[in-house]
Amino acid sequence: MTPQDAHVLASRLLVAARLVASLSVGVVACGDSGGDAQLTTAASEATSAGEATSAGAASTSSSGDASTTTAAGGTSTGDDATTTSDGGSATTGSTGAQTSDATTTEMTTGAVEPCAQQDDPPPDVGERAPLNDDPRFIQVYVNNIENLKTVNEQCPGDWADLLYYMQTIDPSPDLFLVQQIANTAQLDALIQRMNDDLPGAYDGVIANPDPWDQQSPCGPEKAQQTNAIIYRVGRFEKAGPKRVFQVFKNVDGECVPNHQARSETVMVDLHDTVADRLVTVASLHWSTFSGPGSDPACAEANIAQLDEELHQAGYDGELVIFGGDFNESDRKADGDLRDWYAAANGDAGGPLNYRDPIYWSCLGEAELSACLDDNWTGSGAQKRIDALFAQDHDGCRARTSRAHTITFAEGDAADLLLTGSDNPLNYSDHRAVRAEIYYPD
Repeated sequence: MTPQDAHVLASRLLVAARLVASLSVGVVACGDSGGDAQLTTAASEATSAGEATSAGAASTSSSGDASTTTAAGGTSTGDDATTTSDGGSATTGSTGAQTSDATTTEMTTGAVEPCAQQDDPPPDVGERAPLNDDPRFIQVYVNNIENLKTVNEQCPGDWADLLYYMQTIDPSPDLFLVQQIANTAQLDALIQRMNDDLPGAYDGVIANPDPWDQQSPCGPEKAQQTNAIIYRVGRFEKAGPKRVFQVFKNVDGECVPNHQARSETVMVDLHDTVADRLVTVASLHWSTFSGPGSDPACAEANIAQLDEELHQAGYDGELVIFGGDFNESDRKADGDLRDWYAAANGDAGGPLNYRDPIYWSCLGEAELSACLDDNWTGSGAQKRIDALFAQDHDGCRARTSRAHTITFAEGDAADLLLTGSDNPLNYSDHRAVRAEIYYPD
């Protein structure tokens, strides 16, 4: 059995085990999902190209402004207490009771179907505050920040546009999953800027504090690359050691551990001090290597491994959230879902049963494919390679709301609004995604 086959089998067994565990008599609390809330802040209206809405789901939209593209290598890191690696239907039952006059009555009790409520809308939380102290949901962003590109670099950009955008949206981020951060020094600089510009205070968990250098066509600014999880300290605290593990790449048709630091996934359990609940979070950046065989980019092996890692013993989040740069789009050229994405996306029938908030919101659109095309994230229109996924501790799709792909035009507009000027360069080669993710009831 190949390593990728082993991971796929293990993940399927884990999914089956979670479903069996949730098939208990009585009410089983499953994560709901819905996306019918609309963006309401006046500031967002001033800086956003608009989030289209539809009946039953909050839709997402994005401008079609072309992104710049650069090639880059990567790295990864690990700090304190790090561990690393390479590498249903409802059931019914009946009980009989005999009365004194010998009549027999059957009392039938049925188990609630697991995840029966996962497609319900999330609760109405009303107007959002700048700091999110609502225990029912968390505000999550994800972006490949491309080493915080600046105007004078070999591969220039205007990374601060994304921070300006965050200032116009309530609430500010509770979690920010970042890819392609250089090292601890650059992470500290980003966190300091967030502390200066956004409500609240932030801290982070980085995969590799000082990743090894790599060759990059963008020069020394991208010589180091790793991944990190930024969290708001007024909302979260670390609940255990981080875990760092390597993704797979294809070598001669076999999926083997990649060699790049930038492709190490970092995950951690965080304690939500407002809700008093645990969240398991992972930030990832998959390899760009491709080869022969049925899984040319090893994306199927990677999603199976990730699911297995997220549900291993010792990681006990009531929500499981992961996101990043998958370097593999959600769909093929003919519009069909790629196998890895079809396995992950429960709303498309995937057995791993995660929710992609953007896909969920697009389900409310008349043209699903057109909506997904509008939400491209990298390397030009119609290529969605960056995403968020979430599910609850019972393996049910998490309820989500206000999912949105942040356009480069929105970043420019926010910069202009807050500073009076803007450089037209994009904040990254990848468009960021945000969503509200709700705890199970």
